Amino acid sequence: MKRNLIVASLSALAMGALFSASAGAQTCTAPLSWQPDANGNPPVSGTTCGGDATAGGYCGGNFDAPGPAFVIKSSFAAGRTFQKISLTGTGFDPVIYMSRVTDGCGVNAGCGPTGDPGAPITTADVPDGDWFIIVTAANFDSAGACGTFNASTEGTFPVTLQNFTVS
Repeated sequence: MKRNLIVASLSALAMGALFSASAGAQTCTAPLSWQPDANGNPPVSGTTCGGDATAGGYCGGNFDAPGPAFVIKSSFAAGRTFQKISLTGTGFDPVIYMSRVTDGCGVNAGCGPTGDPGAPITTADVPDGDWFIIVTAANFDSAGACGTFNASTEGTFPVTLQNFTVS
């Protein structure tokens, strides 16, 4: 009995370590996929600390990147139900830069919609297609600035099939 309890405890500890390690920051080469449901779930929570530091700037180099980034990849399509993508953060001044996947993720990527905690990205600002959503420190933040963030929305990006009938 004691042996089974010890084995179960060690297994749970190992699984916890495995899942907490996979919760680290996502990069341009390995972005987190985010497709929220009709209620906007799940939100994305994470940290930029230890994240992608390959870009010295975003939006064609027009915005400096003083800290590392957390990179998300999402698809947007007609029929979306979200009104805005909101952002909050702790320990730094977070911003969102969006670039089309075809334009790349780093400093030379074209600039799409941008947002911050006081100015969410609205649905009208995001054309249909595949996008990188890059969460990083604002260009006026201190060198190496990073922190935790939460990106959320109240609806879905693409239309999903809800009902299908063959007659």
